[in-house]
Amino acid sequence: MNEIKCVLVCVTMQKDCARLIRRGREEAETTGAELRVLHVSARKSQPQEDTAILNELFSLAHEAEAEMNILYEEDVPAAIARYARECGADALVLGPDRSGNAGRVRALLPDTVRIINT
Repeated sequence: MNEIKCVLVCVTMQKDCARLIRRGREEAETTGAELRVLHVSARKSQPQEDTAILNELFSLAHEAEAEMNILYEEDVPAAIARYARECGADALVLGPDRSGNAGRVRALLPDTVRIINT
């Protein structure tokens, strides 16, 4: 198995994303990799309840010693794949795929990037 250098956790505006960050932290600790958290939104203005969730996600990322970034782009899968390539992600932690975006992300990344579905 190849050495993992960066684990990228992709989060949405859902409170249950804490488990994704925990799973990413476990993977990063096990492999000695850097941990990053990413949220991609198609809209720049956030409802107040989204702001509270974002603050919670930033806190969870901080507790996990992860860098967290937010990107605002219409094409969410393309943005995730581009960011993953830019940060050198070897593994992506993704939640349940209700929108089909995980398949699109997978198609945009090299086969060497491992997808961890939780």
